[in-house]
Amino acid sequence: MQNAPDTAPRAYLFVTTASRETPALLETARALAAELRCPLLPRHGGGVEALFAAHPARARAILVQTERLLLVDRGGQQFFAHPGMGYLRFRHVVDTGRDTLLDVSGAGAGDAVLDCTLGFASEATLFAHAVGESGLVDGVEAVPEVGVVVRAGLKSVQTKLPALNAAMRRVRVAYLGSHTDYLRDQPDNSYDIVYFDPFFETVLTQSESFAPLRSFGSHSPLTAETIRDAVRVARRCVVVKTTRWGDALESFGITERVESKNGRVAYGVIRK
Repeated sequence: MQNAPDTAPRAYLFVTTASRETPALLETARALAAELRCPLLPRHGGGVEALFAAHPARARAILVQTERLLLVDRGGQQFFAHPGMGYLRFRHVVDTGRDTLLDVSGAGAGDAVLDCTLGFASEATLFAHAVGESGLVDGVEAVPEVGVVVRAGLKSVQTKLPALNAAMRRVRVAYLGSHTDYLRDQPDNSYDIVYFDPFFETVLTQSESFAPLRSFGSHSPLTAETIRDAVRVARRCVVVKTTRWGDALESFGITERVESKNGRVAYGVIRK
């Protein structure tokens, strides 16, 4: 079941194209602007900085480029879809068949998985590999402009690992908006696994590749209501990722805790 998206205009956002505005790029940009309920501002060969200067209320922009979507802000920060460190993790899974998240969740062929914090979709892609073509992986991204960038990347990014490319294509961006809203409208027991990877309260020093997502993503904390709905929606388990030093799991009454092999993150599990 897919929720109806909100209809509020996004006063902080606009869509534009690469400096050379081809008809195909403009068509894609128009569709995105309509979906995101924000204006399309043609470049006419000028710079994005000039568009920000002319529209001071707009803090972010999506640039429709020939091979990707690029999210930028007026301070010059950028976000685009790429496997990043997820490539190495995926290759390890292909080589060994093991990953702490997959082991903890028990994800396997034919399972339906809901990733409530999609981000770069690295872990959704791991799940897609584990559940295979007979399974289902849906992702929810709280920040719509991040979600559409990642959605485009899942369809187009090519790596040297065919299995990774295939897994990315099987991830569906099911909803752009709050996972709380999405979960509230889902039937009981509609997914085997419900997964959360919220931003950590402790920033890991080795997570520079995630800095753009930290800048553009949602920092809304998990709530007891969200966890209750996740338990209702999950047939088998709810998994919450946190840092080794975090106390988020205990605050939700999660008692099963499994640390990753390097000890830097942990997974809290509620089994049904």
